[in-house]
Amino acid sequence: MHFKNNAGFYLRLFSLLIVISEIAVQELTNPIKVLLMGIALFVAVSECLFFSPWSNHPSDKFAEYFSYFVFLILGIIQLFIQQSFLIIYYYVLVVTTAEYTIKQNPKPIHIIVIQFIIYFSYFVIPRSLNFNYHSWVGYVQVILSPYTVQFWSTYLISYLYLNLLTKNRAIDGLNKELITKVDQLQDYSSKIKELTLIEERQRISQNLHDMLGHSLIGLRLHLDALNQVIDTNPEKSHQILDKSKDIIDHSLVELRETVNELKETKELADLQSALDELKNSISVTEEVKVDLKTYFNVNKLDIAVKDLIYKTSQEFITNSIKHGHSSLITIKLRLIDNKMTFNLSNNGLDAKNIVASNGINGIKNRVEKLNGQVNFSNNKPSGFKTDITIPIGENLND
Repeated sequence: MHFKNNAGFYLRLFSLLIVISEIAVQELTNPIKVLLMGIALFVAVSECLFFSPWSNHPSDKFAEYFSYFVFLILGIIQLFIQQSFLIIYYYVLVVTTAEYTIKQNPKPIHIIVIQFIIYFSYFVIPRSLNFNYHSWVGYVQVILSPYTVQFWSTYLISYLYLNLLTKNRAIDGLNKELITKVDQLQDYSSKIKELTLIEERQRISQNLHDMLGHSLIGLRLHLDALNQVIDTNPEKSHQILDKSKDIIDHSLVELRETVNELKETKELADLQSALDELKNSISVTEEVKVDLKTYFNVNKLDIAVKDLIYKTSQEFITNSIKHGHSSLITIKLRLIDNKMTFNLSNNGLDAKNIVASNGINGIKNRVEKLNGQVNFSNNKPSGFKTDITIPIGENLND
């Protein structure tokens, strides 16, 4: 993995070492040989200082302009050593330059200028000694030479490939970030559900405290008044007793409603247990049987969906016994392609005319709020059935 990530550096350094050995064996005058050797060593040392795996890499802009400078000074070596191993260094650096170009996202004119600097430093300058300046044919030969095709092909292929690779990496990064955000949102959603449940319980508890406190204080005042007149004013005493009875009756109604709210809140937290309890409360006798089947973890559903399932099951069971005279009630919950199918059926009497009663309208309204669909029809061979489909949007099979 280390060599793969730094292959460009090692290839450039290896080719420079070969070039230095080529200069050493060339039959050149000492000043020229020292100059060329110095240029090659300077580039090799700069590579190690700036671009080795163990160095602090400079900014992309510095690396880009440094590569152009290297192209120009290495062109001098080509004036004296033709067909050098330096061509490997040049082509590797062309790929690196394409990478810098993508990172900097320069204007098209900038790309053209810098690439002509690179092209002329390697392909034109070394051949300037034998160039025919007086014939337009010479210019055409340089422009249309095989070196031109090789250079631009290398650059364009590198640019297109690296550009595609960069975009794919960016897309992968965005996908990972999106997955992370979705996981965070799901986690936040679960916490919000828990907080909502806690807040609902606290609200019910506070309502219970306020209601009973107010009723008990009123009842205490009436009893104190009764104690004062019970021996002297029987008629007034009866009035106070009637009012006290009204307070008690009203308190019992409110208490019953509050207990039902608290029970529903608990049932929504553990829907599976609530449905089992609902089933067992009916199936305790042999006259009516409830066949309940859940094929996924219903406790992971949203509170609104749980509320729909429980209330619809309650109403369907009640109506199946009261109006349909059913002996078998079937309730099935499945999850297919992120859609919950909720099927309820009985073997009771057929509904000749399905009238939109309050119960049916209530089911329709709850289903529509969840962007679902509901269908009421007669069951075969007899009875009534309700089929509900609700989009869930997440996999709850695990």
